[in-house]
Amino acid sequence: MENQRIRISKTMLKTGLLKLLKEKPLNQITIYELCKVSQINRTTFYKYYGSQAELLGEIEEDFLRQLDKDLKQVITQDSNALLLILQHLYEQRELFCLLVRSVPMQEFSEHLFSIPSIGIIFQNMIDESSYSETKAKYIRQFIFRGTFRVLYDWLSSENPEPATEIADVLGLLKSKL
Repeated sequence: MENQRIRISKTMLKTGLLKLLKEKPLNQITIYELCKVSQINRTTFYKYYGSQAELLGEIEEDFLRQLDKDLKQVITQDSNALLLILQHLYEQRELFCLLVRSVPMQEFSEHLFSIPSIGIIFQNMIDESSYSETKAKYIRQFIFRGTFRVLYDWLSSENPEPATEIADVLGLLKSKL
């Protein structure tokens, strides 16, 4: 268990990295610059992280872990979980888009869809018993990658549509499978 000082230092570094990622890509952010923005000594940075990418990985893990935790509560309380997931992602759209731009997109999408609560919802999008194992695998990939692209385009747009509209689009796609 981390003590409060460690949590504060890590939070300051995460906040600093997210601030810098709004201005430029990860590969252009130096440790010196990150520590200056975060008001943390470089020695402290290296005590917890080996690189900016490692820090970004922890930010991604935190985001996905919190998303899964929040969604598990939502799914057990409501049958319209897809809409609730979309609303949750909408509320977190700035961080979601920063992570998509900073973590290799395919890697981030795989991590996102490996969250148990999201997997449960999307697993129910097709009746796998109607397809061979090979076809079901490719249909799942199509659904995951297509859905991810829809989510990113939606959440990164200047004026995102309401979550209900995106839920309707995804529901329409589900009905066609």
